Amino acid sequence: MFRMLVVFFSLFVALAGAAGAALAADRYLPYTENRGWTISYDRQDKVCIASPKGAKDGLFFIRPNTKVIVVLIASTKLGWLTHEQDYDIVAHTDRRRWTGTMRANITNGSGGLYLTNPNASFMSALRGASRLSISVDNVSYGPFSLSGSSDTISQIGDCARALERGEFGRTVPTETSEQKEMTLGSGAMIDWSRADFGRTYRGEDWTAVLSGEESDEGTATAVLTVRHRERGETTIRLETGPDDMARGQIGIYPLQWGEQGVVFTSFSGGAHCCTAVAFAFASTEAVKTIDLGVFDGFGIKPADLDGDGDVEFDLGDDRFLYAFSSYVESLPPVRIMALRDGEVRDVTREAAFRPVVERRLTSSMRSCFQQSSAGICAGALGNAALLGYYPAALELVSLEEIDRQMESNFLDCDDSKACQGRKRFKDFAEAVGWRLETWGYQTDAALDDKVVALVAELAKVKDGFASEGAVPESEDSCGMGPLTFEYGADKRKATVRGYEYGCVFGAATLLKESLVVDLLCSGEAEFWLDRHVYERDGAALMSLSATGALDADGSTRFVPCPPRENIP
Repeated sequence: MFRMLVVFFSLFVALAGAAGAALAADRYLPYTENRGWTISYDRQDKVCIASPKGAKDGLFFIRPNTKVIVVLIASTKLGWLTHEQDYDIVAHTDRRRWTGTMRANITNGSGGLYLTNPNASFMSALRGASRLSISVDNVSYGPFSLSGSSDTISQIGDCARALERGEFGRTVPTETSEQKEMTLGSGAMIDWSRADFGRTYRGEDWTAVLSGEESDEGTATAVLTVRHRERGETTIRLETGPDDMARGQIGIYPLQWGEQGVVFTSFSGGAHCCTAVAFAFASTEAVKTIDLGVFDGFGIKPADLDGDGDVEFDLGDDRFLYAFSSYVESLPPVRIMALRDGEVRDVTREAAFRPVVERRLTSSMRSCFQQSSAGICAGALGNAALLGYYPAALELVSLEEIDRQMESNFLDCDDSKACQGRKRFKDFAEAVGWRLETWGYQTDAALDDKVVALVAELAKVKDGFASEGAVPESEDSCGMGPLTFEYGADKRKATVRGYEYGCVFGAATLLKESLVVDLLCSGEAEFWLDRHVYERDGAALMSLSATGALDADGSTRFVPCPPRENIP
């Protein structure tokens, strides 16, 4: 697709020369036209192109097939853009406003912004409108004529279908009625498109027939009629892309109690949005449907995350998108959804899924350390909050660097639910803390008084502890990396440090004489979690890592180090 766009821009420049008309006549085969556009077949790149009449600048449509449409805004004034870089834009028509991201394509000083398979809201904004203007980096371009846009969208779809039928030199076999049926095996999502309308899917005890409906408003609906062999029939209806942009997935999976159900998704189009997901499952009395929700991106991957035989849906908390940074710099925390007793539930905080969240936490903390992006670090802190590590994680992120990189406009608060009257935050820490708490994340994990008293006592051993019998050159010796404790009364924060690592206390409790603590650790650009047990043994300290992350050999006895001036 990128090559096709580059070639198109090369031709766009060439047509400005004297030989342009002859070149175009040789390369393009006219298909149809309307009052604003000419729709042609490009013999060289084997695509359908809709070009605005009488203008080098404007809105172009490109279709290599019925499943893909590229919308291209071309202008010589956009030559300053950086090739293949994404730009946040605001598009205005005389009917609607659209905000999103488009990618730049630059060739020989000519510029353009393109979007592959734009979502329904973008296409709806074009239909029936008379002109289009865009704003890039607060600079406006246009207006570009949209006269005949509704006809153009329909006509280039007809051209793409003609292309697939072989009317421009390639033949496509016609499907037989048998080929219109597809067998679905359990455990796989199968892509569908508008070309599959009328197809029947069979698998396990289920039969499903896919169809579609379109409206005059530029919206479309994907319709799946599902029948269970014993329990009856029902219908799922989801919004999808208009015309040939309709696409999604269908699959059969064990949804609850080991019983197979139908998972149906539909994609509305666009780079960043959105997949609607619904289930059909057999209850004791009938076939029922339920919506899982609408989520960012295309497609989902059902997976049995806890090993109980039923699938869950590993998703992200989309509220984090655009809240702290642009889309491409956002990494939302994990969100796990599942069907339980006929209802969709958020099961992220259930103990069975803690290992999933732990893995996501350490990987996202690593990404935050490497990039210091507000959107990535906010997601890492969200993962930490799910496990009770929020204060600990906040101590390990570089707040100063995040504030330096964070764009000022993301400190403005325009989400009434999350802001609750706040208009602007002073920095990243305040913004992320406020939003997470409002969104229901656990951000307060203060240590209780008994834990504080023990850590404060251990912190008095200023020179730290070394493992008993450690040789001077070993990592856990007094001279190399003694075990030290720190306590900050202002934040009720506790830290333990060793050789080239540091761990911040998460949840902690005192069980008789033993301190049991969850630690979030970092060292040498890595992050890990550890559940640790400490117990005083007179002046010494017994240490045991329940996970083996710090003390792989089991319990270790640490003894106080002598004053540093006495260490040889």
